[in-house]
Amino acid sequence: MRPERGDIVRSQDPFKLGTEKQRPWLIVSNERHPFSGEQYLAVAVSTNRYERSIALDSEVWEIGSVPRESFVSPWAVHSPRREDMIAWQGRVTDSFTDRVIDELHRYLE
Repeated sequence: MRPERGDIVRSQDPFKLGTEKQRPWLIVSNERHPFSGEQYLAVAVSTNRYERSIALDSEVWEIGSVPRESFVSPWAVHSPRREDMIAWQGRVTDSFTDRVIDELHRYLE
């Protein structure tokens, strides 16, 4: 699997405890990442809604979906490696991805 910015993939979750240690992630890095194609920057997709969550509504999907109502958590950043990715779940629009990246940037200013 070689995901691109805007893809939703399932991968290991360093924030979870117990046996269910994976979740969907939205890939936000691009080809300028120093290890592009091997390692990525991603933000968590969660079924939990928080005040600053961004809804992953049906109209933002270009292809694919998640089985339950879900939200992107732009503050929950992970750097998954390609070999840790379990499945590709779909792709969201560039405008949605840009919105998530803009929100993430707010936490880094």
